[in-house]
Amino acid sequence: MIYVGMDISSKSFMVHAINSKKKVVFNSEIKPTLGGLRQMIKDLGRQTKLVVFEAGNQLKWVALELKRIKGVHLHVVHPNEIKWISQSSAKTDKIDARKLAQLARGDMLPRKVHIVEGQVRQLRELISARHTLQSKRVALINSIRGCLKQEGYRLPEKFFNHVNWRVHLERMRLADTQKIILSSYMTSIESLHKAESELTSQILAIENEDIQRLQSIPGIGELSSRVIISAVDKVDRFDSKKAIAKYGALTPRIYQSGGVTHLGRISRDGRHEIRRVLLQCAHTVARMKSYEARPLRLFYERIKQRRGKKIAVVALARKLLTIAYGVLKSSTTYDPKVLDPKAA
Repeated sequence: MIYVGMDISSKSFMVHAINSKKKVVFNSEIKPTLGGLRQMIKDLGRQTKLVVFEAGNQLKWVALELKRIKGVHLHVVHPNEIKWISQSSAKTDKIDARKLAQLARGDMLPRKVHIVEGQVRQLRELISARHTLQSKRVALINSIRGCLKQEGYRLPEKFFNHVNWRVHLERMRLADTQKIILSSYMTSIESLHKAESELTSQILAIENEDIQRLQSIPGIGELSSRVIISAVDKVDRFDSKKAIAKYGALTPRIYQSGGVTHLGRISRDGRHEIRRVLLQCAHTVARMKSYEARPLRLFYERIKQRRGKKIAVVALARKLLTIAYGVLKSSTTYDPKVLDPKAA
């Protein structure tokens, strides 16, 4: 077995490889290209190889290429899982690659990063692109609000939801320079909104049984179900409800003092898109009056009375995620009869 540690950057890949006897068999930079990657694997010979690198923005193509090569096993790690590398005082690409190879040989690697493929990969990329467009559109809207505030105008909160919002802006008495700036912003907002709508159509065109199952849960709709599936992918990789709640950034921080365990604020570690969409779903469920939503609404109201609205919404978001876990795990639809509203 050859143990290969790679430190990946945009300019080059630093590779350090050792065999089972700790002998260095490769220690060099390679080009960050398909050709460079293939040549490195070829130079290492026919022995089975375990290749390790940290997840980053080049994860997709590097992982997919290595998975195609016979005799290559892949282990991608999250940077936070190997802090002794990232926090080391002696940190260079060569040192990082060597430490990864040594971890692999010593069977000390942390858990693998899950690599999404196929339809779910397409869905994740479309959703990520849509969120990017949304963020840019919101930034421009905030810029318009800022410009107008300087001119003495304060726009209502839902002003941009109005069909004729652009007409209202154009009627305002502003200096020529401000009109030019606002016109540029408005054109960009409309262009971004159109592109966002096109991506939404592409996202909603992707269908599978798990998406349909999630939509049986109150508050989870066409778009939110796809966001959850794009992030979770294969539910079997989570061994418990607690594990998936942590992945969704919906578990409290735990700390100990004097032998007593305390629960702190909700941790933000995890997939932020799951947290974001489930908080939106929770707000929706809290207002629903249907029979299907009743156990969830009662759960929300009970926590709201004890801990307040904000904590209740987060608790309900976590509840929705654990229900989604059960639905996906059992390949069934949501049934309010089997949900105990008193369960935390």
